[in-house]
Amino acid sequence: MNIKYLLLMMIMTAITIHTHGTHNKQLTKGILIAIEGIDGSGKSTLARALYNALQQENFDTILTREPGDSALGKEIRELVQTQTIPISSFAEFLLFAADRAQHFAELIIPALEQNKLIISDRMADSSLAYQGYGRGLELQALRTINSWAMNKIQPHLTIFIRIPIGIALERCRKRSTLSVFEQEQFLEKVARGFEEIYCNRNDVIIVDGAESLEYLTAYIYNAIQEWIRSNNLFS
Repeated sequence: MNIKYLLLMMIMTAITIHTHGTHNKQLTKGILIAIEGIDGSGKSTLARALYNALQQENFDTILTREPGDSALGKEIRELVQTQTIPISSFAEFLLFAADRAQHFAELIIPALEQNKLIISDRMADSSLAYQGYGRGLELQALRTINSWAMNKIQPHLTIFIRIPIGIALERCRKRSTLSVFEQEQFLEKVARGFEEIYCNRNDVIIVDGAESLEYLTAYIYNAIQEWIRSNNLFS
């Protein structure tokens, strides 16, 4: 077993006992955490593992995703992933923005009002990276529309999984036929976009996607709990 993982588990156990032991982790406000990365980075797997870890430690947690976690979003996800009809770059972004607006109205905002901890597999930064840097759309226009769709709410923390393009594409090929977003040259632009978006951000935790799932889950869980504690958000 990974030594770094064992050390982190020891730290997690000590922090859990110190903060709230086995009792439910009640928060003073809702927390929104986005998991970002290129296709094949492992973000969906990590989001699920992190959700399970938080649930096991009695956090009132919701796992969601963009696009596709509303009835409207499921239709939009199928449309943009398959693109069986021609979709312009701007129309593609607006479809994602429509999903985002419904996602916030239907799930994100109500969950935040209930002081839940939300883990979202992708959010607005994906549109900046994919449609902004990948498709070449104007970044400020995308930011303005995203802000409107999200009711001016931003994630409190973002987890960015950094991974080489070759490894990501190899993973994508193993699971299914490559989508329109899973092409090497396009993903190179998207990866550069993520790097530029996050180069001067203090609300982003950058992790190495080549690390084991166990290590990444423990590391991020610890970082989230420390962030909550340092901001006095345990009730």
